[in-house]
Amino acid sequence: MQPFRKDDISRHEWRWVAIIAGLLVTLTLLPYAWASIVSDNKWQFLGILTNPLDGATYFSKIRQGLNGYWLFELMHTPEVHDRAGLFTFYLLLGQIARIVGLSVVVVFHLARVATSIFMFSALYQLGAVIWKRLRPRRLFFTLLAVGSGLGWIVLFIDPKALSPDLNVPEAFPFYAALVNPHFPLSIGLLALLAGIFLQVFRPGYNEAPSVENGGLAAIVYSVILAIVQPPALVSFGGALVLLILITAYKRRDIPWHEVRWSSMVLLPAFPFALYYLLVFDFNETMGKFNEQNITRSPNILLTLVAFGLLLLVATPGIIRAVRLFERDGDQLMLLWLTVNIIVVYVPFNLQRRLFIGLIIPLVYFCVRAIEDYWLTHIPIKRQRMAIILLIVFIVPTNLIVLLIPLYGAVGNREAGADTGILIEKNYVDVFDWLEINAREDEVVLSSPVIGGWIPAQASVRVVYGHPYETVPAKLRERQVKDFFEGKDCDTLFSDKVDFAVHYVIWGPREEKMGIDKKTNTVRPGVEECRQKVADLATLTEQFGNVTLYVLREPR
Repeated sequence: MQPFRKDDISRHEWRWVAIIAGLLVTLTLLPYAWASIVSDNKWQFLGILTNPLDGATYFSKIRQGLNGYWLFELMHTPEVHDRAGLFTFYLLLGQIARIVGLSVVVVFHLARVATSIFMFSALYQLGAVIWKRLRPRRLFFTLLAVGSGLGWIVLFIDPKALSPDLNVPEAFPFYAALVNPHFPLSIGLLALLAGIFLQVFRPGYNEAPSVENGGLAAIVYSVILAIVQPPALVSFGGALVLLILITAYKRRDIPWHEVRWSSMVLLPAFPFALYYLLVFDFNETMGKFNEQNITRSPNILLTLVAFGLLLLVATPGIIRAVRLFERDGDQLMLLWLTVNIIVVYVPFNLQRRLFIGLIIPLVYFCVRAIEDYWLTHIPIKRQRMAIILLIVFIVPTNLIVLLIPLYGAVGNREAGADTGILIEKNYVDVFDWLEINAREDEVVLSSPVIGGWIPAQASVRVVYGHPYETVPAKLRERQVKDFFEGKDCDTLFSDKVDFAVHYVIWGPREEKMGIDKKTNTVRPGVEECRQKVADLATLTEQFGNVTLYVLREPR
């Protein structure tokens, strides 16, 4: 493997990358544009198609930055609590939006476009570090950029069986580019880190880390990852540690070269890891948030569905790497792949987040296997067709994740409203009123799906709005449901809770909660709860079919 130089990638190659990356990023914009265009007088698309609950929390974080904050607070939690240095990336986007004068949704999608282009460029650059020939570079980039799994086949068999290629966007670059900006940014940074270490760990390379040879860059990438997506460092950092241990065992000596370079990644990340541990230990609310922030990995069979085809293709390359264990690329990539596969099933709340980056070493071995094994066993006339067939099988899932959310935005809008992709337009008028008239420490009571969007659209808190960022989530969700279902009209307005409700929203989503699905009639107690709110209200604002009850003192 030759050292990477800027002139290793020709202008023609970068032009090709720019065209492909531009097309892919444009493709991720089309569903959002379509959903926005078809918004009418009744329904409003708020800017998130995939997983709108989490998307709304991203908007809430950006809004906090827009309001001038550099520290994060859980606005989906009704109690006031200490802020902490978490989710700084989205706070930064908010600060940028404040300075430039952009809206939350615009800065989010501009960041998504920018980080996606960065990611695709970084992936190609990694391919150029590994291979000098054009074909493997482009094949590596293509499999990473548009590759996915066979979840589309399983989906037809069992719609409830969602493999990682259908519900873990950080696992696949195109899916990551579709969903948010911090996933593609993290994948791109991992690719750049891998490029540095594939060079400095090659045989015969003995230079110490410096500004010129990537030492400083490794520190910077590590710091950014520790801020933006800390789990992204787990598997790569684990691979570096394992490489040091194996090298030390084989040499019977401390491998100082590997230690020095690995410390460029591990040491800068350590203070951040320590800070996060202290925050979750001493900040009670943040600690409870961390405890309930559970994202488990899918079962192993579904993971094999997502990665199995690529793993099958990569098998000859992996076998060769295990047998020879060469330092010229294979060694680090093999350890990265191994550690990554293990950690996604280690008992840990954020298992699913550890899928990020897994596809990079896997596709590396795919291309190694294709170039060194499969193309030597497939007749020349059929080689192109074999590669095309591989791509044909791994692309459809990307089309599914691109188009399925549009069903809720365009096809069945009532279903879209149930998931938070759309909301009735009158709610937006309520949000605007709250943004102008409410204070940040005031609390709004609404249905869960509306509560998810309120902190994204107005600088206020909610009783419940998110399964992780509302603390304690299960209790608050139960209290909200009991209220709007007419089972308990008193608890949320009593001394049993450590907060005061200042506003109550009552519209179609809340009314739907009060309907008994079996009899299609209003549940007993619903009108009593609504009357209680009306009696407590000092002001009532009407926005079409949505009523806003103001319970605070007039001002």
